[in-house]
Amino acid sequence: MLIVRPIKTDDSNAFTEFAVAAGVGHTNLPNHPKRLAQKINHSELSFAASIEQAGEEGYTFVMQDTSTDRLVGTCTVDAAVGLSEPFFSYRVDEVVHASSDLKIQNRIPALHLGHDYTGASRLSSFYLEPDYRCNFYDQLLSKSRLLFMACFPERFAATTIAEIKGVIDQQGVSPFWESVGRHFFTMDFAEADLLTASTNKHFIANLMPRFPLYVPLLSNNAQAVIGQHHDDVEDIVNILEHEGLHFEGHVDIFDAGPILEVRTRHIRAIRHAEQAQALAGDEVLQGKRVLVCNNSCHDFRCIIARMSGNTLVLSTTQLEGLQVVAGNTLTYCQL
Repeated sequence: MLIVRPIKTDDSNAFTEFAVAAGVGHTNLPNHPKRLAQKINHSELSFAASIEQAGEEGYTFVMQDTSTDRLVGTCTVDAAVGLSEPFFSYRVDEVVHASSDLKIQNRIPALHLGHDYTGASRLSSFYLEPDYRCNFYDQLLSKSRLLFMACFPERFAATTIAEIKGVIDQQGVSPFWESVGRHFFTMDFAEADLLTASTNKHFIANLMPRFPLYVPLLSNNAQAVIGQHHDDVEDIVNILEHEGLHFEGHVDIFDAGPILEVRTRHIRAIRHAEQAQALAGDEVLQGKRVLVCNNSCHDFRCIIARMSGNTLVLSTTQLEGLQVVAGNTLTYCQL
């Protein structure tokens, strides 16, 4: 059985392995031991805190295979970005240049640096081992955090975003970075990507150009990847889009990967989350697949189960995995 639960200090070795395997471009899952340790500690404090409104909390989850007792994936939801450190993005828009004398009007696509998503909740740090990218396990890992948001809406903002990895080649080279960022940072993409995860982000404001970047002045390769995601994140993009997240013209300032957004209350898993009392019985093998979680914050647990009709019947193993007993109220949503 696969269970999603909050990360804890003892998971640090596996967490580091995930960061190494994720590679360049996963800014919020950096191959930086000190930063990863801080992320775990911050998550533990966030789950334990009493919260009335979204702040700088970050909730990191791991997925555990109980048959082998090993961790196979991780993901995070940040309560609000850009509060103590700036959160930059490029807004893709147009600048109009016109001449009445020549009767010419040109609409030039341009990138505007801004802080439009300050205060938004963010889905990030998704990684799942390749052998588990099947059997709905990717949906379990990604959507479990959405069910957590449904259980504890006071902990999150009115808008939720997801930064998607942009186009980067096998050598770790980003066409967009080579055409834009390198000119201002004088370093490779991988180095800049790690720097944003391990240091204060105010250096970005000091180095990046403050005026709009005219897209036609960039290289053809750079223009082609604006708003495009990397091939290896196609599945997670499909999952997020199924939940209602969509592209509204904002991209990452380093690799130009798309930033998806949605009003939090419109997220499918949140809109359709329901509650039911758990009944004990044999595991249901036919029927609709659902995500099921307990209603605990600090000891959150989430699994995939099946429902026959509107009855939530769980086996002893499933009940134990969720750390509940028959009669407890659980939250669920259909996959």
